[in-house]
Amino acid sequence: MSAVHHVVLPVRWSDQDLNGHVNNARVVTLIEEARISAITSWLGEDGIPDPARPRVVVSLTVDYLRPLDHGPELTARVWVAALGRSSYTVDYELVQYDEIAVRARTVLVQTDPASGRSAPLTERLSRTLTQILTPESKPVPPGAEPGASTEPQ
Repeated sequence: MSAVHHVVLPVRWSDQDLNGHVNNARVVTLIEEARISAITSWLGEDGIPDPARPRVVVSLTVDYLRPLDHGPELTARVWVAALGRSSYTVDYELVQYDEIAVRARTVLVQTDPASGRSAPLTERLSRTLTQILTPESKPVPPGAEPGASTEPQ
């Protein structure tokens, strides 16, 4: 299991706006698809939504660095940047033309469906996320995973 999940995302013709670029709202959908792919890869069955212990997005930030286009391959890099008692932070980079076009971050919180309040992550989920945690202070150079040394040996 890799700490940084890579996935090629399909850009649909209908994702474009009048300017011929991927619409900003559709970018959020692409980020969601990347997160689902990553969580499935990292967590297996623990990543399957469970109505008894739902995890919800409570925060989403998106930085649009350059337009995304229909046609050229779009790759997402996804990693867990922070881990709390009842939440975890997932960071994203969407790469097209070998350039980072979008950076995003979501914070997901485990909730108790009866109260709607946050609930501690399960021990198993917390342990798995700890194993793949990639501290947010380490940048992701193109072609490298966070935490990998970019210094000459």
